[in-house]
Amino acid sequence: MIKRKFKTKDELTKIMEEELQDLYRYAFYRLGDEQDAEDIIQDLYISIHEKHNAASNIGNLRNYIYRALSNNCTLLLRKRTNCQTVSIENIEDINLWESEPKNLEEEFTLINMLLDSIPHEQSEVIRLHIHGNRTFVEIADILEIPVTTAKSRFKYGIDKLKKGFEKNNM
Repeated sequence: MIKRKFKTKDELTKIMEEELQDLYRYAFYRLGDEQDAEDIIQDLYISIHEKHNAASNIGNLRNYIYRALSNNCTLLLRKRTNCQTVSIENIEDINLWESEPKNLEEEFTLINMLLDSIPHEQSEVIRLHIHGNRTFVEIADILEIPVTTAKSRFKYGIDKLKKGFEKNNM
């Protein structure tokens, strides 16, 4: 694979602008807050522009941007003090399937709770594919895994979600 060099800030800006909608959608669905999504994307853009010389040596800037965004979202979620955590011993006591969402916020919460109920490796592939609008080849590059692994993580994650829906007659 030939690594492409990004020489100018204009080219960097163009790539970032092309990805803006998908980046925003991915960040919003990870964070659940419009302002946080906008802030994290702006911080990412500033960071990449400040590190232009280092970014010029990156082989695939799009994949680098998504990996950085994913990492930044994870860090922000860990920092939130209002984040609900559940002991692994009590996970069986939570019924994620009790009620249907009544509005967009409840739907967002339910989707994230469902994705959090499956292994992180599988939920991250699902998020990148659905919210980030990434192909499996791109996901494999972003996560540095084989394409077949990306596809199988997606399939197994979706299968687990389907089983949960079937089990609860949804």
